[in-house]
Amino acid sequence: MAQVYNQQSRLVTTDARKDSATHALRSKRPHDAEVPCLLSLMHRHDLAATMAIPAVNATEAFRKDFGFLRYRQDQASVDPETVSVKRNAYWCYCGPLLDPTSSSEPESSLPANFYEFAAASFTGPVDSRFAPFLSFINAVLLSKGLGHYMLTVRATTPTHEFDRPRWHTDELFFSDLTKGNLPGTGLGLKSRVDSSGRKNGTNWKICTTLLGPSTLFVPLEYQGSARKKQEKARKDASTDHDCLSIRCVGCASAADSVREELASTLEPFGFEAAMPGECCVFKVGKQAGAIHSEPCMSDSQHGRIFINVVPGTEEELRSLTQKWGMEFPRQWWVGSSSSR
Repeated sequence: MAQVYNQQSRLVTTDARKDSATHALRSKRPHDAEVPCLLSLMHRHDLAATMAIPAVNATEAFRKDFGFLRYRQDQASVDPETVSVKRNAYWCYCGPLLDPTSSSEPESSLPANFYEFAAASFTGPVDSRFAPFLSFINAVLLSKGLGHYMLTVRATTPTHEFDRPRWHTDELFFSDLTKGNLPGTGLGLKSRVDSSGRKNGTNWKICTTLLGPSTLFVPLEYQGSARKKQEKARKDASTDHDCLSIRCVGCASAADSVREELASTLEPFGFEAAMPGECCVFKVGKQAGAIHSEPCMSDSQHGRIFINVVPGTEEELRSLTQKWGMEFPRQWWVGSSSSR
């Protein structure tokens, strides 16, 4: 049975003194040069080996804004030092659930271009990390009556881009498709910010990290307050402007303003993050979604391998790929030209 763990054990706060290792562990200031990033602190104190985390039924994860689920038990068998990211790249798949156990032959269970992506992006194989997660989410999605998803594997080299957090909720992925809007567009438009929006489609996602630091979440008890602060920051930053493309200057300016505001106002809340071998199921949508951020990655010398899962029906996902001018099912990958 899948399990969800008590997040109180992983709470990282910002009110700690800096005169002891224990209090340094509880401090979250990724933009402060005096305090190392979370990844270094986790390695230093070996949290996975020392924390006693009580388990409850996994159904709890779907009742809350977010919850952590363990999908891999043998932590000691996976060495985080054996693989590094060579270049920034991502691989996407949109279609029926993939079966990582469909073949005993290496490099044949998944679409061929996944292995092309992996060879170009990583210094070694990631199958031992990826396969248990795929098997786990297949069981989770089937238990929810879903047999399709959009699966993204993102490889990122060490970067300072998220030394300052980017707190946000994810949009309802399929809610605006009938209006002709693509996910993630028009987020700085006053008309979009002021609208209540429809709650069409699946309202939750799953993510995990195979290498590097995990996604950060505002603690459960502060999620409601954090959403209110996000709503206010978005309204204050949104404007009436011509939004003509995904890379809209007006929306980008609003996003930067919201990021700066939330980085300051949400800092006292601290954050929680999944442990190695865990994934997070979390709600999406600006009204009820979980406030989260990419972690600090500048201290992650091997880079980060992040996986994002957007569940949906065949109709929803087929409609999405059609909006992008793609066939269904479809898989593709994109990478930077220079390797690390």
